Amino acid sequence: MNKNIFIEKLFKKAEELKIEEFEVYYISGENTSLKIFNGKVDSFSDNTNQGISFRGKFHGKMGYSYSESFDEEDINFLINEAKENAFIIENTDEQIIFGEKGDYRETETYSEDLDNIKIEEIKEFLFKMEDYVKSLDKRIKNVNNCAFVIGKGERIIKNSKGIDLRDIGNFAYTIISVSVSDGSKIKTDYDFKIGKRFSDFDYKKLGDKVVKKALSKLDVINVSLNNKLCVIENTTLASLMGSMLGNFYAESVQKGVSKLKGKLNNTIGNENVTLIDDPFLKDGYSNSSFDAEGVPTEYKEIIKNGVLKTYLYNLKTAKKDGVKSTGNASKSGFKGTIGTSCYNLYLKNGDVSLEKLFEELGEGVFVTSFAGLHSGLNSISGDFSLAGEGFYIKDGKLSKALNQITIAGNFYNLLEDIIKIGNDLKFDSTGIGCPSVLVKGLNIETDGKN
Repeated sequence: MNKNIFIEKLFKKAEELKIEEFEVYYISGENTSLKIFNGKVDSFSDNTNQGISFRGKFHGKMGYSYSESFDEEDINFLINEAKENAFIIENTDEQIIFGEKGDYRETETYSEDLDNIKIEEIKEFLFKMEDYVKSLDKRIKNVNNCAFVIGKGERIIKNSKGIDLRDIGNFAYTIISVSVSDGSKIKTDYDFKIGKRFSDFDYKKLGDKVVKKALSKLDVINVSLNNKLCVIENTTLASLMGSMLGNFYAESVQKGVSKLKGKLNNTIGNENVTLIDDPFLKDGYSNSSFDAEGVPTEYKEIIKNGVLKTYLYNLKTAKKDGVKSTGNASKSGFKGTIGTSCYNLYLKNGDVSLEKLFEELGEGVFVTSFAGLHSGLNSISGDFSLAGEGFYIKDGKLSKALNQITIAGNFYNLLEDIIKIGNDLKFDSTGIGCPSVLVKGLNIETDGKN
């Protein structure tokens, strides 16, 4: 059965049964992925999935059900299953179905251009990119990954309180990684691009960048440093930010597992630090006008000039704190429960070039990657001790690669110790963005050994 007809019939049946409150949540996803290797198609997939969840209140208790099938008999199944679950599930938290009048701001989530891309065009793009990269330098030993992905998703939220919302979004993503060798060392690197139009993707620009990055790692310098001042590259800082993001969620604060508890309207960072969650960002990867509960999204400065201004809320956590939801409810698929997430979260750009950050550093380390964030970072305390990669900065200029780096510090202290912020804001593949920053207070050690 067509999803729209199914939703209308399910909705009508719930009304006929006079269910106290109820909600229908539909989500679908399409994913087309193409990968090549050595001039041939290595893998191709074209997947589609969809599902629907139903939740309703029965004698004051909320029950849940879901289905991947849209047959007539699934209508009664969804309602009966939710009713049965309502009396089985023990949950003391009040479950809320949103029904307030809201102002939903339009935002760009969908690009028709991506729907018009043909598979043959993607193949041609990837073949050209692989050939181009291989031609750039004889030290290139392999193109390890050369892939292009197009994703598309649709959501529908309809409930008994008058909410009837629909959106559709899509994106494209390409990645390339290479191995290079000078005969004694092998190094790898990768780069990626996320875009809303096929014209956003320039295989020569991407290829030039990834090869330059990889080759630069071959020229290693032996130098021992123990310096507390460094520059952290944009996407490297974004990876650290992403690992600590849960501490800004109200649920973590309320459970006492975030050090930000009791810190609202207090200074937690340098005055040049402004952390933004923007669901309306131009060409944003994660734009949305409503969250997983149907609450209107909003632009918010989580940290403004170093001061913590808000946590990120869904309806349940907002009610606990006696505030309005910030529109940050999330749901991981139609089977998932309500949680919290951000949209386009980023550290606000500064006005200093990367080269100027190097000049101010003088001598030190340019950190270009962290390794072991899953094991070397305590996401509650913020303490970390991580292996990493980077380059030696000498006399304010980018010099040679460093063979081994260890970086230790604390995330919260880092926010306070950001001296200057670059103007090279870049988002990683998770939708978190940062510019490069000049930071003091970290314990950075290098041994320079080959």
